[in-house]
Amino acid sequence: MDTATLTQLTVRFPMVLGDGQPQDASTGFSVDAEGTGSFTGLAYSIPAHASGTLKAEIQVESLTTQNIADLNTMVLNLLSASERDKVTSHQETHVSADLGFFELLAGGVSASYSNTTDSMKSLGLTDDQITQIIDKMFDIANKMSHVELDFQIDNTANDYSVDGDLELWTISGKITSSKGDAQYRMLASKGSAGNGSAPAQGKIIPLN
Repeated sequence: MDTATLTQLTVRFPMVLGDGQPQDASTGFSVDAEGTGSFTGLAYSIPAHASGTLKAEIQVESLTTQNIADLNTMVLNLLSASERDKVTSHQETHVSADLGFFELLAGGVSASYSNTTDSMKSLGLTDDQITQIIDKMFDIANKMSHVELDFQIDNTANDYSVDGDLELWTISGKITSSKGDAQYRMLASKGSAGNGSAPAQGKIIPLN
């Protein structure tokens, strides 16, 4: 199993998102870009009918998988049982995987502060609970740094090798809380390699 390094990075979004619209709330978070991000030029090769590990340092700042898990735990604990089921079901069925709550709020398009706030209220969250979520997001995003990919690629179903790319659902935007402003980026823990033919699962971890 190869340990890969990143030689080139291209992140493309199939949807044109984020139109520079003015924010219409004093606190909250926006979704300015959302879609499948393609990381290319990765130095790995997984043979046919085999699985292997991809490890790559990327010069992109992002929240880690653990950061997102902490946010998800907080949010799910605030939701009613029925709304919690809605979010977890979305996470299980959508390519955004563990980013499902945040993708659900945006609905696959760009979203302003008021859009995401209205979506959170539609899930039964109160103003105080929404403030808790925004403050937590800010605290995490304010410490966002460069990360490393640590993924397992399953190429056992293919009779050809895969190499060089990884596609992950990506969400980015801005957070404004009573503590200040911060940019954020989230990368999903599930994706695909080999132009989408080989499932990939792993973690976004801090860059050591």
